[in-house]
Amino acid sequence: MSEREEKIERRGYIKYLGAAVAGVAVAAAGFAVYEATKPAPPTPPTPTPPTVTVTVTPPLTPTPTPPPGTVSERAVVGARALVEKGIVPKGTVLKLLHVAGSRAQLYPFLGEWEDKTGIGVELVTVGVEGDIFTKLMAEATAKTGIYDMATIFSTWMGDLVEAGIAKPLDEYYKKYEPVGPPEVAPIEPLGSYTTMYKGKRYSLFADADVYTLTYRKDLIENPDYMSEFKAEYGYDLKPPDTWEEAVDVAKFFNEKDLKAPDGTKLYGAFFYAEPGFAGYTTWITIFVSKGGILFSPKDMKSMVNTPEGVEALELMAKLVPYMHPETVTGTWASLYQRYSEGKAVLAMAWPSLIKWAQDPATSVVVGKNGSAPVPGAKVTVAGTEKIIKAAVNPVNWVGMVSNYSKYPEAAYLFLQWWTSPEIGYEVCPIKGIMDAYRRNWFESEKERLHMEMAYTPEFIKAFPKAIASSFPDLMLPGAWSFLEVLNKNVNAVCAGTKEAKPALDETAAAWEETTDRLGRDKLLEAWKATVPLYPKDVQDVWKEKGYI
Repeated sequence: MSEREEKIERRGYIKYLGAAVAGVAVAAAGFAVYEATKPAPPTPPTPTPPTVTVTVTPPLTPTPTPPPGTVSERAVVGARALVEKGIVPKGTVLKLLHVAGSRAQLYPFLGEWEDKTGIGVELVTVGVEGDIFTKLMAEATAKTGIYDMATIFSTWMGDLVEAGIAKPLDEYYKKYEPVGPPEVAPIEPLGSYTTMYKGKRYSLFADADVYTLTYRKDLIENPDYMSEFKAEYGYDLKPPDTWEEAVDVAKFFNEKDLKAPDGTKLYGAFFYAEPGFAGYTTWITIFVSKGGILFSPKDMKSMVNTPEGVEALELMAKLVPYMHPETVTGTWASLYQRYSEGKAVLAMAWPSLIKWAQDPATSVVVGKNGSAPVPGAKVTVAGTEKIIKAAVNPVNWVGMVSNYSKYPEAAYLFLQWWTSPEIGYEVCPIKGIMDAYRRNWFESEKERLHMEMAYTPEFIKAFPKAIASSFPDLMLPGAWSFLEVLNKNVNAVCAGTKEAKPALDETAAAWEETTDRLGRDKLLEAWKATVPLYPKDVQDVWKEKGYI
């Protein structure tokens, strides 16, 4: 039986899962969520793109006079109109390319959409996320229309747009207004930077993969440890506001020689320093908070080996002795496992970590976890010292429409409906790859309580702040070519086989070669359009330093 043939009423299915209304079951968001975080394969060269006019678009703002109805109602009305006018035959089945591990966030909603619109949706699933990219790049050449839409990593956006497979969506944005009024709009800057490439809309926001700090609240708020820490370091023990404070907290607890429940050592921290994500998560978060910029907007010169880059990497190296050994040798999954086994005090990862750590089936630290925005850095702007916090948003999922779909408008409308304020708040708490990003899900009492059961009240309080200070995924063509060499060199420094400055010099040289190979002018055009999508605080630091 195909997925679309076996219709399951949405709310009944969610109730069966226990994901939308039951606390413990909601928390069971485990590893399947972040199968989504495996790196994509190195991307092949892309075809020469058509000329694109660059328009730097400001962050999302609601249309002054939006069409009638809510975001989801507009999508349903629009789809019905397509059927009534014969543009899309009733009973048409659209194909959505999606990762199998997160089908639960789509499957329960397909029957309702078909009942309301007369248009079906069939999931075409793959087991490995990178296979989505491979299939879409093959379709860019074949142009068969086999897929109408897909959920993709935002990291792939540049390649998919330049290959011609991702359809521009500005026309549909204007016609159907998927953002909504301010009280339900996606929190900025995430709402803009996940959907845009070279100033144009190519996707719909579907997720928030912004990093937060998860920490052992029971230890950091322990009165005895608070007293000892204050005596030793001269300031209060708390979730670290800066990365220098993170070193202090990690060192303090690491030297306490505390034990995890299984009798092994409790380490001070677990931040990614392994070959797959070392540079793309921990290093880049420290780097941007210190005022670092990846490329010069003037000539696309690599800026990873600037003083900010070296400082960030040297600070990471200082953390290594106080972290679990698998921070350097493990995988992304190691952090989830070891933190939930009670083997680290501080950790930084995707939103699903708090779900995993709060699930009795996977964690021994249930009820002992706190959430906070990631640490930042002290910088001076216009003569005033302030703490800049910049949260990385790696491999964020978005929805795109195929340029070769026979019914692209219908495909767009399904994505608008699924990601709408009214439907999306039921999607996000379910076990899967999509996490909360709209303002009403954090501020409306009913919807906030719904999210708190999935993520904990403290996380729901901290996460909007994290989103507001977040910065874009690297969406340039060939993004993974840049990230792969960065990750390996950052890992080498953390492993003690390279020094920070030479490792970043090597990275910068490789980035220059990649930029020339892929086309400096083309990449510069994309980067110039990305810079305005960074948080204002970060842009202010760049202006202070003369980078922009």
